[in-house]
Amino acid sequence: QYVDKKSGLSKAKYLQALKVTRTVYVGNLSFYTTEDQIHELFSKCGTIKQVVMGLNRFKKVPCGFCFIEFVTHEQAGQAVNLLNQTTFDDRVIRVDWDAGYSEGREYGRGESGDQWRDDFRSDNDAGRGGWGRSLLRKLEDQPNRQVFVGKKRITRETPGKGGLGNPGPVGADIDATAAAAAAPNAFALPMTFGAGASYMMQPRGNPKGKGKGGEERARSRSPRR
Repeated sequence: QYVDKKSGLSKAKYLQALKVTRTVYVGNLSFYTTEDQIHELFSKCGTIKQVVMGLNRFKKVPCGFCFIEFVTHEQAGQAVNLLNQTTFDDRVIRVDWDAGYSEGREYGRGESGDQWRDDFRSDNDAGRGGWGRSLLRKLEDQPNRQVFVGKKRITRETPGKGGLGNPGPVGADIDATAAAAAAPNAFALPMTFGAGASYMMQPRGNPKGKGKGGEERARSRSPRR
């Protein structure tokens, strides 16, 4: 089970909160899906108390996820059971339980301000801002591994929600907290990400600069979230 460190709760309290929560996380939304569209669809499952749109951390524009709080736990369960993996606004969305929205969780955690999944991907997804930023690169001599070529050093939390990619709960995001070498040969990542995965960036050689010898927390959703 994914635990979002940004929730401010311990793992035990987060898991306990899921048992009574009235909030769901919705991932893989189009950047162009509006709050009114979300309200119209999810209100079929129950009375909505609030919709909190996920925003680019810098531009403050939608970046493909949201939190929805219902009036009851049962209504939130209806949304998870009926709408998870359904097609909405031409995209297959993910609807998952969330322990509850808290201030600050609405912002993307990627280097660009969007979610990490859009920083990592290299394809052209018109619904999520066009071309990805390709911050993960394949190693020619190690085809089963990739390197992070952005400006921040990343390590994976254990357990995680959806791996490198959501806030969301699933796959959503990584919370990178320190700068590191951006050279392609600096740090290697496994290509397979997922809940329960555990790994740490290992320096090759003797890289210099901030972050040397340290472990920083990181997170994926999920493509939570």
